[in-house]
Amino acid sequence: MIAIWDQRLSVGDGSIDAEHRQVINLLNEIDVALTVQAPREVIERAIEALVVAIERHFSVHGTFLTGEEMTLLTSARRLFAEWREGRRLTLDRRVLTHMAARWVGHMGRRTERMSGGHVSAISIQQQRMAG
Repeated sequence: MIAIWDQRLSVGDGSIDAEHRQVINLLNEIDVALTVQAPREVIERAIEALVVAIERHFSVHGTFLTGEEMTLLTSARRLFAEWREGRRLTLDRRVLTHMAARWVGHMGRRTERMSGGHVSAISIQQQRMAG
């Protein structure tokens, strides 16, 4: 597992939370596919679904992307293009972990009140990242 959804990551909007969970699930799906050495086509479809989910999320929920969001989207697109064209023959798990960290960071651009103090999204991200 690359990342684990936790209610502390909720932004309080069911449709946005569903999109956030979908991206996390796709990252986990790609990780599993790589672990079991699934055919390239299976991995390619999962990476393509990841790109589509990220693009859909950003196109619906904002017309202006931050630098971090644009970097995340560009990284996903590049990964898909390299995989599809055969320029990337393997995928290091750290790539997925890094993408998940950026995604969780995007989700948590706020400070939450937890256990008597403020915990930044980065702290929440570090608590929830698996792997």
